[in-house]
Order: sequence, then C-alpha cells, then structure tokens
Amino acid sequence: MDTTTRGIAEDLLLILRRLNQADDQKLARDPGPYGHTRHALITILETADWGPAHANEAILHAMQEGSTLFDAMLATRVGECGTANVATPVNAPLSEISDELAQQIANAIGEHFGADRDYWPQVMDADWDSGGGRVIVWMDGLPDWAFLACDGGTSDYAPIEYASLPLPAGVWAEVINPQALRILPNPR
Repeated sequence: MDTTTRGIAEDLLLILRRLNQADDQKLARDPGPYGHTRHALITILETADWGPAHANEAILHAMQEGSTLFDAMLATRVGECGTANVATPVNAPLSEISDELAQQIANAIGEHFGADRDYWPQVMDADWDSGGGRVIVWMDGLPDWAFLACDGGTSDYAPIEYASLPLPAGVWAEVINPQALRILPNPR
C-alpha cells in the first residue's frame, strides 16, 4: 500500500471516478460522497502547494482524460503569467447532448433538490425550441431552482443552502428562466 501523498491522492482519484460512475447516483452528489472525496483530494493537493483552483483543474483534467493525477498536474501546471496551461484533450469533445445524458441530468436535478418522483423535472424534446442542446423544465420545483442548480446558494423560497449541481465532463448549463435550464456541450 502506497502511503505517500501522491499514492493517497491517486487512490482518492480512483474513488472519485467510481463515485462518479456509481449505479446509485446519490453517491455522485456534491455535497455528498463525491463532493467530500473531491474536497479531500483538493485538500491533499493543497498540502503539495497547489491552490484550490489549480487542484480543481488538475482533478477535472484527470477525470476527463482518464489520466493519473500526476500526469494531470503536469498537464495543467501554472504558466509564467499565473494562468493554467491546459493540455488539449485527446478525446473529441462532446458534440451533442443525448436523450440518455439529458435524462441523467434531469434525474440528478430531482435528487439534488429532493423532488417528489411524481413531479420530476422533464426533458423536453430535442426540437422543443431553437436554442440547441436539451432543455430541462421543472414547473413543480423551487421557483428559482435553475439559478440554484448553476450557481448554488439559498433560495428566496426555502431557507436551505444548496450547492451547485455537478455536471458531467464536457457539459455546461445556462439558465433560460428560473424554472428551465438548457444543457449544452461545453464549447471548450
């Protein structure tokens, strides 16, 4: 068993990958087991003099590329101007949001906000509007859930502090209105 900082960090990355792909998506929540593991990994990287933003970037790179954390840290190391130099992904970027992926995100939204299964967020048909991507509408959720899903915070309608919704790699979201969210491939 490798008990070095590097060994422990690589083990946590492996656990993070497993949680991200868990059959029970409650394990992939942030806050929750996924978020706690990610926070622990960032804390470990901070002991190696990585700032939280750069540690987060290295973790994201390792998750997207399937690389070791060490290789991801090399690929995203800080440049001379203080900005991170991110290596070009080897895999082609996500070009469209599939029905399955959109439904997984809708399910994650419902679970994130503790929705009643009878009033779950809905994925609209691909041609629902002309904006591209897929739209998730939830008229029975908190009146401002879409903003909370993107940015986290406290709702004007409930005294609960919500974390932002973690999205799969290669995906980003934009608020259409307080009860609708557009899911798009990350143009990056």
